[in-house]
Amino acid sequence: MLASDITSNEALSNAFEELCSSVQELLEQFESWQPVSSKVYLVLKVELLISKIRNSSLEVFQFLKSSVQHLPNDLSSITVEKIMHSGYEQTSSVIIEAIRDQLDTSEPSSEILVKIAESFSLNSNQETLIEAIALEKLKENAERAKKIVEVEFIGQLIALVTRMHHRLVLIKQSETCSPVGIPPEFICPLSLELMDDPVIVASGQTFERAFIKRWLDLGLTVCPKSRQSLLHTICIPNYTMKALIANWCESNNEKLLGPIKSMGLDQPYPPLETEVKKLVDALKSTSIDAQRDATAQLRLLAKQNRDNRIKIASCGAISLLVDLLYSPDTKTQENAVTSLLNLSNIDNNKIAIINANAIEPLIHVLETGSPVAKENTAATLFSLSVIEDNRVKIGRSGAIRPLVDLLGKGTPRGKKDSATTLYNLSRCHENKVRIVQAGAVRYLVDLMQPSTGMVDKAVILLAKLATIFEGRSAIGEEGGIIPMLIEVVELGSARGKENAAAALLLVCTCRNRYCNLVLREGAIPPLLALSRSGTPRAKEKAQALVSYFRKYQHGSAGRG
Repeated sequence: MLASDITSNEALSNAFEELCSSVQELLEQFESWQPVSSKVYLVLKVELLISKIRNSSLEVFQFLKSSVQHLPNDLSSITVEKIMHSGYEQTSSVIIEAIRDQLDTSEPSSEILVKIAESFSLNSNQETLIEAIALEKLKENAERAKKIVEVEFIGQLIALVTRMHHRLVLIKQSETCSPVGIPPEFICPLSLELMDDPVIVASGQTFERAFIKRWLDLGLTVCPKSRQSLLHTICIPNYTMKALIANWCESNNEKLLGPIKSMGLDQPYPPLETEVKKLVDALKSTSIDAQRDATAQLRLLAKQNRDNRIKIASCGAISLLVDLLYSPDTKTQENAVTSLLNLSNIDNNKIAIINANAIEPLIHVLETGSPVAKENTAATLFSLSVIEDNRVKIGRSGAIRPLVDLLGKGTPRGKKDSATTLYNLSRCHENKVRIVQAGAVRYLVDLMQPSTGMVDKAVILLAKLATIFEGRSAIGEEGGIIPMLIEVVELGSARGKENAAAALLLVCTCRNRYCNLVLREGAIPPLLALSRSGTPRAKEKAQALVSYFRKYQHGSAGRG
């Protein structure tokens, strides 16, 4: 075989491989597509692959033509003609034109937006929102894969779909026959209509029940408004919103019209107390699924308003929720502690939670729960510690050590909740020693880094701990903390400067060694500046500290 024949065969084989690869990729695109996938991205990919297949087919035919000697001329010309002219008006060209307009003039024409909407069946608010969410997901994947060009291109597609959505909203507003402007919070983000049966989803957003149910039935687990992932698909009646809308309609002589009535979903809500009693009964169920759903609904109801919290407590939910803090199901445990957190916003409920012997179960969650459960447990203990007697009970129960562990090893939010709770507990004198002995000071050093956003929380707790000997010793012995306190005196917030100066004053009067360390770190200039320009409390502490340094240095010189 001649070398030229071998080369020709290899080229033909490569062309066939490229053709097969493109066809296979095209099939995979169709097979993997789902109703909640991006239509725009699919069409762009498909049209690109079709173009590749056409070019590969032409290349294969040209190789065959050159190697097959007796191929009729008329067949050859007809085949090439067919392949060359198998093109069509590609929808992708309309998208590219719109993106070009977007980059050049910042506004594609209405004609192009209409054409795209019709080509991709993006004619409803829900369809455009699904498309936007699908594109956002693709962009996240491209960002993770560090495909910079693709990220930028998908970003332009998202901007285009957002314009289409905005156009639909404007059209809907122009069609509204009401002479009075409807408050935007009364309009469902999906239907763009005045809500008749408002419900709350896991993200805390409110939607018309029928429309959000249709959204969830598609398998979408993202909130269409906030774009948060929905931890569950339970829809809770929003009684407050329903009442506000009813009052607004009555005041403005408006009637609830639209698709909801015709869908048979205009039945009144059952009384709230009836709903709550059903949920409380479900807490007693032996079914983990039933407990999980009931705690999730109570969590949302307790978050809504004070009346709900009172009704939930009066129906006997608190003791059952406390028992579920030991649930082996992570989600049930998380829902239970968050429900108790929301209920504890009422003082009577704080007392009821303590009386239900909640402290020990709360400590169990602090030690074994999910990150979110730990965060909300710390916040619950803070809420309970607002009552002075509870600070003693919480401190004596063994809660401080796991709170300090959360301060050092928790999530950023967990650390903030822990620091706030520990400060509240430190207002009880006996708890200060417990906090120091649990090792809080060494963790507070790390939290004094400006990047944590917790400098003020760390410094105010240090100032509180410095009021006892054990705290002053721990601060003085912990490497790096004194220079950081001096830095706060110089560069911190007004509140931070006050507490840093107060802590330094207490530490310096504890031992001469600590006083020498503060002086060596150059504390005098920032303290003098603070004594002239700080808040009244900051000035007082700075002046007292400077005066103490002068007496200390004079005494040292005299002894020398």
